[in-house]
Amino acid sequence: MSEAATTTAKVLLELQHKVPGAAMADIRELPSGRAVVWLEVDGSHHKGALSAAASQVIAAAADAARTKGLPLVGQFASSGADILEGIAALHGWGTAAKALAECSGVVPTVSIVNGPAVSGPALLIGLADFVVMTEDAYAFVSGPTMVEEFTGIAVSTDELGGPTTHARQSGAASVVVPDIAAAVEWVDALLQFVPDNVDNLPTFQP
Repeated sequence: MSEAATTTAKVLLELQHKVPGAAMADIRELPSGRAVVWLEVDGSHHKGALSAAASQVIAAAADAARTKGLPLVGQFASSGADILEGIAALHGWGTAAKALAECSGVVPTVSIVNGPAVSGPALLIGLADFVVMTEDAYAFVSGPTMVEEFTGIAVSTDELGGPTTHARQSGAASVVVPDIAAAVEWVDALLQFVPDNVDNLPTFQP
């Protein structure tokens, strides 16, 4: 669990904390008092590799957000599906993607990328309504080595999938911020203009 995120967002209820793997989920209160379902893929655990169990945590968080009618905020730092689990990890990733897609149009979804989002996770963040990238984040399906082998063009990690690339060229990033604390602050401010779910009206400010 990232220290910055927990110091700026109070944990109200643990949803999935004991599942082995890189992912966890809970309900948190942002500094403004807004409650959200918070999903975190921790890059410090096995480089954030998504096991089948970790992907189930992502799916459970998405289902909880939809059921409770709360915004879903996902914090991602992942090297992709766990190759040690083979097809099971890929199936888990597909289950997670399906659950995230089902949130579309029902509850607001925000992805925070504060590290790598490689392969499947790069596609997962694209399912969100808003994407926040920290300055040291990057996201791509295939990395620089693969690109050079197939195209003969040498490209750096930052050029291929860094925050500037996604903010100015691909359009995948809604905003780029310095760190996770700034990301939480931005998400909190954003949600002041967005309702919790499709059944609620947005905040009216005369």
